[in-house]
Amino acid sequence: MSKYRIYALIHGQTLSEREIEKCFIRKMTFEEQEKRNFAPIKSVFSDSDVNNFHKTYVTSLPYFDPIKIKSEYVIYYDIEEENTRSAVGGAIRAIDRVARFLSLANLKDLKLKHGENRGSFQPYIYQVNKIYSLDEEGNESEVDFKLESGHIYLPDRPERNQWMSELTETFLNDSLEFRDAIFERALKYLYRASMGYLIFDSDEKRALDHFKSIEIIVNSLSNKPKFKDRLEEVASKIEIDDDEKNVIKRFWDERSTFGDVAHPANFDRSETYPNQFPLPGNTWYTGASFDNVSPSILLKYYKYKKSVYTIEVFDPEENRTEGSLIEVYEIDQFGSTFRNQLYYHTIETNKTKLIQNLKKHFAKEYKISIENIVEATILPKNPDVMGRKMIRIRICTTK
Repeated sequence: MSKYRIYALIHGQTLSEREIEKCFIRKMTFEEQEKRNFAPIKSVFSDSDVNNFHKTYVTSLPYFDPIKIKSEYVIYYDIEEENTRSAVGGAIRAIDRVARFLSLANLKDLKLKHGENRGSFQPYIYQVNKIYSLDEEGNESEVDFKLESGHIYLPDRPERNQWMSELTETFLNDSLEFRDAIFERALKYLYRASMGYLIFDSDEKRALDHFKSIEIIVNSLSNKPKFKDRLEEVASKIEIDDDEKNVIKRFWDERSTFGDVAHPANFDRSETYPNQFPLPGNTWYTGASFDNVSPSILLKYYKYKKSVYTIEVFDPEENRTEGSLIEVYEIDQFGSTFRNQLYYHTIETNKTKLIQNLKKHFAKEYKISIENIVEATILPKNPDVMGRKMIRIRICTTK
């Protein structure tokens, strides 16, 4: 075990030289800070042999400090630890707690002076700027502390210049033209969650974005009041299997019940971890990066939506013969888009014959077998629908 002293600049409304919880607040001139070469903790990109071995890769800094403090007050904490990173982590835990309580005391001070309805929570800000080792006499020796990038993502890629399947390019083009708002947003959430660890997104944000990519799809396909009931209904629609359902339910519980994401956890498990730096969070969520369930749900939603057509039924009119099908294009932020919406013109009013005729004309129009139409349902009357009826058709798709 070695002894360390960690200095941090601190800035707040009321500061005095004192000791709080074994943290010492002292005044230090700018000249003294310059003499000590005060500077925030830095991260650097590693120039190790491992990095030089790979021709291409992605890596990220393990820590980034976005703030600048100019203050003549410092707070320092002495600690015994096995290594510098543990010492910094332990000191930050202690200093952070003091800063939290000083912030609260400052608010109480304002209320005591000006009344209970006055004041706001103004946090005391600190920033670690110097790390020393201590000898037996307490003499300080400067420690050269810096953090290096370590994780390497997708080294030596690309490994091919063509898709492995000849169908992938068709999927890419079709999905780009799909322009479904739910699909676009779910993919946006999933993408951000999967790369969040590289760009300093918090664990909470990564968890929230990841689950949103699933939740937005489930909520769009079911109106039941409880999420798990909505999930059961949607699972049968888009063919979510039991294993996937169980994983999604686990994600839901972690996000919503005990994972310290959407709602507070019962305790802060991070306080039980060994001292380390950067400090770990308390979020407990097992999705967010490199899971295979959320992208699977996205692809199943895409397949389902591509297979479903909504058809408004109208009487024949000029230039619209019996049995004609007209594709409807919407104008939105994406431009002119076909979203599987059709107008069908017929004089038939008998529901059974109407469905039979529609299936026949639909199969002919899209050059498929009638047997590939797995659902044809007359939907409840909607006052916003201009046609006589609204019918949903779903076809069997393999890709």
